[in-house]
Amino acid sequence: LAELPAQYSEAFCEVFTGCVGDLYGFFRPGETCAKDFTTAVEESLATLPDAVDAGRVKYHANKVQKCLDEIAAGGCDTLSQRQPESCKAALEGTVEAGGDCTLDAECAGQQYCKTSDACPGACAPYEKAGGACTSNDNCASGLKCGDNQHCVAPSKEGEACEQGEPKCADGLLCLGQDATAKTPGACYTIDSAFSGKAGDDCTLADGKLCASGNSCEITSLAPLGGTCVAKVGAGEACHAAFPDECPDDEYCALSTNPLMPGTCTAKPKAGEKCAAGLGDAKHCAPYTRCDNDVCRDIAHAGEDCNADDTCYSGHCIDKACVTGNSCE
Repeated sequence: LAELPAQYSEAFCEVFTGCVGDLYGFFRPGETCAKDFTTAVEESLATLPDAVDAGRVKYHANKVQKCLDEIAAGGCDTLSQRQPESCKAALEGTVEAGGDCTLDAECAGQQYCKTSDACPGACAPYEKAGGACTSNDNCASGLKCGDNQHCVAPSKEGEACEQGEPKCADGLLCLGQDATAKTPGACYTIDSAFSGKAGDDCTLADGKLCASGNSCEITSLAPLGGTCVAKVGAGEACHAAFPDECPDDEYCALSTNPLMPGTCTAKPKAGEKCAAGLGDAKHCAPYTRCDNDVCRDIAHAGEDCNADDTCYSGHCIDKACVTGNSCE
């Protein structure tokens, strides 16, 4: 049972990488899916042994491999589907609808642990479209928890996304949204969005980004775009770009004029002031996050927080990191 989080994370991250390529490193430079996701799963399943001991979950070790194999074989669809039946068979919940629970795994069949402000929660069927949710795991297969905290079908390629529209389906990327004007973007495939080679024009507005190993060096702020260039080395001259032109543990320190060159500089570590990036972006070293303008280590369940992305679990509720099940 202790080996389950790492094995499950390995299978999941294999699917994720196959679906979106090296996009994880694109948005979280210097970090890996395996480390981040394993930590989140370990925290989410911290009380699983207690549930097994109490009989709320029956653990069938001989059925785990089939679960992992089906996850790995599912491709991008795996990311937006609830667990395969083989995974439910490996972690067999025994609590029927309406019964007390603290973990999704405790619930029998196609149910999750529906929680409120106090423990315990109650087992309930996965939410259909329009049902209230706090995470994707609350929604029926094929649905996502939208920004309005209700389950909704994700947007497909070419459809509007974010800023009041549904998020993109897994394997697609939302580009062109404008938070200031509150206008949505559109969903693009990873391959079509990240296709620019060195010397090609690029823009953040319409899905013309640069292939891996290159950055979109900004030469125009309105519209925001420029030219694809190869990344630079540690300590070298750099320009404002998306993603940053510098190595993963450095950022391009710019002057007040973002179109003037800067220098690749070490990202601030935990306890140091966050470094300013392009627009509202803030830079911190890998495995740290900017929190109230100070870099801090990513927080574990139970530690204080001010934003979801400062927690390994991705859930900050009432200024504390909680797992996907907020009933703790």
